[in-house]
Amino acid sequence: MNSKEQRRGIFFKGFVCLAIIYSCIYLSLLNLSATGFVPIRNAILGLSILASLCWLLYILPIGKWIMNFFIGISCICLIGDVFTWIYFDTPITLAMLFTIFETTIQEGSGFFKLYFDYKIIFALLGIGGILFLYYRFYHPRVGKIFSYVCGCFIIFGWVNIAVEIKNIYSSNYYVYYLREHINFIEPLRLLLSSTHVLHSKDAMKQSFQEQYQSMMENAVVANLKENPIQNIVVLLGESTQRGHMQLYGYSKETTPNLLKMSKTPNLLVFDDVISAHTQTNTSISKVFSLANYENENQMPWYKRQNLVTLFRSVGYKTLWISNQEPAVFVTPAGMLASVSHSAEFVSEGKQHYDEKLFPLIKSGEKQFMVIHLIGTHGAYNARYPSEYKKFDTLSTSIQARQKAHYDNAVFYNDYVVSEIFKKFSTSDSIVIYLSDHGEEMYEIDDFLGHTDARLTRFTCEIPMLIYVSNLFIQKHPELYKQIKSSIHKPYMSDDLIHTILDIAGIQTPDFDPTRSIINEKFNTQRKRIVGGSSGKDYDKELKGQKSRY
Repeated sequence: MNSKEQRRGIFFKGFVCLAIIYSCIYLSLLNLSATGFVPIRNAILGLSILASLCWLLYILPIGKWIMNFFIGISCICLIGDVFTWIYFDTPITLAMLFTIFETTIQEGSGFFKLYFDYKIIFALLGIGGILFLYYRFYHPRVGKIFSYVCGCFIIFGWVNIAVEIKNIYSSNYYVYYLREHINFIEPLRLLLSSTHVLHSKDAMKQSFQEQYQSMMENAVVANLKENPIQNIVVLLGESTQRGHMQLYGYSKETTPNLLKMSKTPNLLVFDDVISAHTQTNTSISKVFSLANYENENQMPWYKRQNLVTLFRSVGYKTLWISNQEPAVFVTPAGMLASVSHSAEFVSEGKQHYDEKLFPLIKSGEKQFMVIHLIGTHGAYNARYPSEYKKFDTLSTSIQARQKAHYDNAVFYNDYVVSEIFKKFSTSDSIVIYLSDHGEEMYEIDDFLGHTDARLTRFTCEIPMLIYVSNLFIQKHPELYKQIKSSIHKPYMSDDLIHTILDIAGIQTPDFDPTRSIINEKFNTQRKRIVGGSSGKDYDKELKGQKSRY
């Protein structure tokens, strides 16, 4: 083997090593929640970009040293991802990075002392042993013909890099940290995600602190009507598409409890509701604040009034109870929780079933409560206990298994939601349940999941239910009639704040009666644009989409 072939072999060996590391992390990030052509395409694009970068190192005089450094950094990333996979069932996520940048040295030290045990030692030894064997025994020979084949793949990679550079300069909203084929390269994924976190963290934190100070100084202008409701609860679901709920006509028995409740006067089922976005953070920011697609370009959501501060200003006790990621100040949920009188996050890093929230949910006197479920979020098989495995998950078809897991999660969610309703059955209470967004389950092609980059009716059609107690009906008969007469109106979740203000009787200059679904002035002709001001018109572009099954 001549020196040129030997040098090519060294760099090809490095490329294969990196490709294996990144492929393992990429597959674990999918967590079996995305199948079909899309993830395969993204992996191929990512590998082509990696090949181009390795070729660049090949022609540089000090490329060998840079390659070794890059492999070392990649192994460190792999170790970090293995650590989080062992304890949190997922590689490092964007939410984890938000948490890391909010963590002190002392907190970090305590965290690693708590979790450092034999599992990590075995993982480190395993990774080290595999790398040693790989470099000891694998000696590829890259001849001219194979070099030409690799060259074509490298050129393909440079074309992809050029396309991404063009997108950066031509797009007003280039979400680089969500580009899966770029993020296939794990150090790059973590670097880009960290850049996003650092860029947004300080500005959001400062703005919300200003609003919090304004609230504490009683700068919020709001008044409360007489005969206030004792408990006003927002029960926020996660990734639940109403098309998989028996309550909305689905063929499988996924919601027996809610279906039974719907035959009573206490549960009102709204049948034409969509989410404003198809991702959690963007959806929550508009569900709980006065932001909407019409005004989103005027100022950030966190500079506007929100439900928590408004309820606090009129004397309600505010509580935020969540089974989502632990409170992170610079995510919408974390920021809203931070201005509540009380905030409880039960997940503690590792996810629990939603019933873990039950002991924290209690009726009170004049309280506004937000209960944030993990709901039916992927990975679906981790969202329900074994006794709720109602639908067969043993099919040889990946799609059939995933749909069964999702339906089981919806079945368990039916139990959780109905039990929470019951907790408020003996007090003057109203509970509003809706999901932050829907979920696509192979209805159009081989895609499942949700993203604002792919807007379909299945990712934005959500359930919205309003449960009222008998005492509520007795004490607020006119309000009950208003709610009951509104169940068939077209509605989008970014108007929820106005509806809740109307229900609660909170009078503020920011209230708009044309946005409250229970108000006689409600505008049923409002365009429902999903995904922000540059998104899609649901009624014209999405509503008519047909499912392939």
